[in-house]
Amino acid sequence: MQDAGVYLFSHSPIHQSGIFVCMSGNTDKHIMRRALKLALKGRGHVSPNPRVGAVITAPDGTIIGEGCHTHFGGLHAEAAALKACDGKDTRGATIYVNLEPCCFQGKTPPCTTAIIKSGIRRVVAAVPDPDPRVNGRGFAALREAGVRVEVGVLADEARHLNRGYFSARERGRAWCAVKVALSLDGKMAALDGESKWITGPEARKLTHALRADHDAVMVGAGTVRHDNPQLTVRSVRGPSPARIILAPHFGIPPGCKLAESAAQIRTILVTTETADPPGADDKTIELLRMKENKFGMIDPEELLSRLVDFGIQSLLIEGGSRVLSSFMQADLIDEISVGYAPSVIGQGISPFEDFNPVSWSGRPRFRIARIKHYGEDVVITYNRVT
Repeated sequence: MQDAGVYLFSHSPIHQSGIFVCMSGNTDKHIMRRALKLALKGRGHVSPNPRVGAVITAPDGTIIGEGCHTHFGGLHAEAAALKACDGKDTRGATIYVNLEPCCFQGKTPPCTTAIIKSGIRRVVAAVPDPDPRVNGRGFAALREAGVRVEVGVLADEARHLNRGYFSARERGRAWCAVKVALSLDGKMAALDGESKWITGPEARKLTHALRADHDAVMVGAGTVRHDNPQLTVRSVRGPSPARIILAPHFGIPPGCKLAESAAQIRTILVTTETADPPGADDKTIELLRMKENKFGMIDPEELLSRLVDFGIQSLLIEGGSRVLSSFMQADLIDEISVGYAPSVIGQGISPFEDFNPVSWSGRPRFRIARIKHYGEDVVITYNRVT
């Protein structure tokens, strides 16, 4: 079974430019791509920390050590890479890291101190760390010690790799992605709710890879009642995310698959402060109660903010139409992956059926980030135009 990270990123622009190959030329971009690949190993295990990889090269360009942050509370990538050098001379070396080295004492010592003590003379970083305890201070400490610092190599790729981390710290809310499967005529289900299956097995494998790449996956209570999904990662190797059920009033059926597996996989029921829905008294299910908005529903923006407090920095929404419409109405969707199948449903349910733009000129706009064939289907990923 293929690893989720390999499957997902092998079809991304990052991989196509060489993320999985450390080229013999050992240029800054090639080695930074290696650091990004290493960072992927922390997927599902380091949150709410960022995914970080580091590669150390000798003055002649030879790689002498590399490492990554593998689990929350464990060694940071820079320390792991230094440890992997295993006695090799690091004086005059260069370290490549996809995020600014930390400069404070947390669960582990400051990485800037370890870098300075090692004799490394050059640091190549992709992006600054938005953590207020760092945010340029790491670079400043290195420069004060005489270390040459270069920032900006593969910055876009590095931000995308940690998009949830950046969203939580810069916007105070979780990154919001959507995955839907549609027929040629834009329907996600028949009028009676039937939707298994619109796309083929290869496109569905991508859905599992996307789940493994996010902290949580969310559906509405209607989807739980009709489809009885597991919302786990099965078709690829990777961690299953937390499962969130948005159920302001109805709750979830006690015997559904999500309830039956809640003791093994983190499951969160989001409901209102006054509701007493089925599943609310299940001790294996976490309860997130929120105030109703003026429409008697959960406010999407407030939910994304509250999820950060639950350690969830990236959210993948898979349905249903009312949930998708509410997040589109609030203009909170950052990315949409649409799997188009070569079939026609006719009368059916559209993904944003209840969405009503405030104005024609103010309707949400997206740009195509990538297009990829998966068997007979085509998956187009769109990023929000800001």
